[in-house]
Amino acid sequence: MKRLFKISVSKVYIAYLLLLTVFVIGTYSSYAYFTVNKEKKNAIKMITGNLVGELKVDGEVNDKLVVGASETKTFEVEVINKNNRQARFNFYYKGSLPENVEAGYVSGDGYNPMVKETGVNLTANGSLGYFLKYQIKVKNNTSGSITIPLGYEVGLDYNNLSLPSNCYLFEEMKDEKAVDVLLANYTNPESTQDYNVGYTKTDSTAKENKMYVFNHTGGTQQSDWSSDELKDYRYIGADPNNYVTFNNEEAGWRIIGIETVDDGTGKREKRIKLIRKDLLPVGTDNYLSWDNKGNCKGSSTSDYGSNDWYDSRLMMILNPNHDSEQTGVSGSIYWNRQSGNCPNGQNNATTTCDFSEVGLLPEAGAMIGDAKWFLGGTADYGDANNGTANHFYGYERGETVYQSNSISYPRKTNWTGKVGIMYPSDYGYATSGGSTANRETCLAKEMYHWNSSSDCYNNDWLFVNSKYQWTIAPNSEYARSVFFVRTGGYVDGNDSDRYARCSNSYGARPVVYLKASTLYVSGDGSRSNPFVFQRDPNIDDEGPVCKFREYPNNFAGSLSSGTIQVECTDNSGSLANDLTSDAIVGVNINENFIPNVVLTNTETIENGKKYTFRVSVAPFDFDTCVMLGHYWKIKAYSVKDKAGNGNSEIRQVVNFITNEKCACDIEMD
Repeated sequence: MKRLFKISVSKVYIAYLLLLTVFVIGTYSSYAYFTVNKEKKNAIKMITGNLVGELKVDGEVNDKLVVGASETKTFEVEVINKNNRQARFNFYYKGSLPENVEAGYVSGDGYNPMVKETGVNLTANGSLGYFLKYQIKVKNNTSGSITIPLGYEVGLDYNNLSLPSNCYLFEEMKDEKAVDVLLANYTNPESTQDYNVGYTKTDSTAKENKMYVFNHTGGTQQSDWSSDELKDYRYIGADPNNYVTFNNEEAGWRIIGIETVDDGTGKREKRIKLIRKDLLPVGTDNYLSWDNKGNCKGSSTSDYGSNDWYDSRLMMILNPNHDSEQTGVSGSIYWNRQSGNCPNGQNNATTTCDFSEVGLLPEAGAMIGDAKWFLGGTADYGDANNGTANHFYGYERGETVYQSNSISYPRKTNWTGKVGIMYPSDYGYATSGGSTANRETCLAKEMYHWNSSSDCYNNDWLFVNSKYQWTIAPNSEYARSVFFVRTGGYVDGNDSDRYARCSNSYGARPVVYLKASTLYVSGDGSRSNPFVFQRDPNIDDEGPVCKFREYPNNFAGSLSSGTIQVECTDNSGSLANDLTSDAIVGVNINENFIPNVVLTNTETIENGKKYTFRVSVAPFDFDTCVMLGHYWKIKAYSVKDKAGNGNSEIRQVVNFITNEKCACDIEMD
């Protein structure tokens, strides 16, 4: 029989293989052509086009992290699905990290946990869940700039991914306490030869990015402090790298150093001490009075104010819970970021001040811890035997304060609060000296005569040229005098020429102690790359917060009673115990007046709820003079949560008419 087609089997086989090869290549070489997916009910879905994504670093399209020499930097990295369908993504860095370089993700609100090697599905572009956001921290401990290239893999949502060769997932980098970072990286490498307060070692060229170690002999209020607790660390020199971005003020604060702080309850810990870089903006010259209460008001015995920080008007402007405490002067306006009236001149004179742009923000306030501020002073400071920075350190932490001869009104030797101003010793210890008068010479010289040694104050970063500055320390010889830094660079407290009176108007720079839980974020302290710290979001150490909601304008007489409403909120957990009558008490500054207190409506405060407690107050008789004047204070304390946290310094004024026949010391000019 005759064949119709003369084709060999081998040729048919070859043709079949060619067709099969074309089919395989067309199907699997790229899903740029099509992908077949078996869906439910045997439906077939065809997916065409390339799957693509995008990387952004700090909001800009980028695929690398660049970190300068000896720099720590935190980046926000986004991995974005650019497709109109769901797709699977992973994220990594390329190549091994250089030696002495650390990189990892930092967990926090608004950031995703690190994706696994197999990837995670992201929804179609523009829909909820179409991107991943990471916080990546890089610590470059090398002497040169480094670049870390980034990459991502994208694939079909039903297929696991894998990392390319020599690519790695970021691991978690635990948040570091700011105190630990500074002590580890920014203390002088010669700290094994500690610079004790005698300064046997001379160093006129302080390293700009290092803190120096100071060993102290404690004051009388530190009799039980250990040698380690008395040791602190300070920045010195004309312009050290101690800048901090804090309170949303870019490089607007500076670190005085790290000190041991008592939180007012006896708990002591190392904390970072900050000072605002600039004076508070008040009027045209940035000046305000330390205190200017009129005669017989509060602790004042003249129209020039009182040098008791405990009830000074500057203290009340800077700190919380003094909103209603003063007439004419506005309380708590710096703490609350508001505008109002500041003291400016004797006998209650005021000037307008606006802190609506520079006052403390809530986030900054949450990072500031209560601290015991020592309020000791001296009357002897005129020569090298009693007036050096080291001498002042002991005076400040001592118990020498002004005492009136005719009326018992004891000045406080310490105060627990959040915002203060610098000590004279802070100013003195900050010098590095210069070529003519080195550091050792400056610290052996009484600060009252620093004006004769320009190397001392010109190489002291706390000196502000052409501006007077208040300190917190009183001159114990007078009721109305406070130490201050003159424009000539020397410390003065002499009342005889009227310059040191509290009612004078000088510059003030808020000083705070950050909580020990504060975290380090980035920066090396230079002006261009300041330190950035943040509150630990995992720690709610505020505990319950109480405020006085309603109170009478006054009590009719010395034996009348009234009702005060105290409202408490607890966001960290229910209280360990119900509030009892010893949780809310009335006190005055003199501590001789404790009213009878009856507390009703005691309940356990639960998470986020508010309760009102009514306090009935029946004051004792006022047959003797109470120098507190026309008001007394209510303080809520021992309000604690289960962890022992709580607000221990809540104050609110209740006006009270005391004996108008009270006699006061009259100090003549």
